[in-house]
Amino acid sequence: MWDESVFRRLFAAMSPDGILTTYCAKGVVRRLLQSIGFTVERLPGPPGGKREILRARKSAAL
Repeated sequence: MWDESVFRRLFAAMSPDGILTTYCAKGVVRRLLQSIGFTVERLPGPPGGKREILRARKSAAL
């Protein structure tokens, strides 16, 4: 589902300080988001579900 072209389009379409969250917490996805310009952090997943999720922010400075 997630690939570089999708993330690049999302980054371009997002407003400054936009936030993207995803249940996919794989390292390859995290590194790809970071390479495009997102600030990425791992967060605890929902109770009874996934262990971790990712939150990616588009910095207004970018």
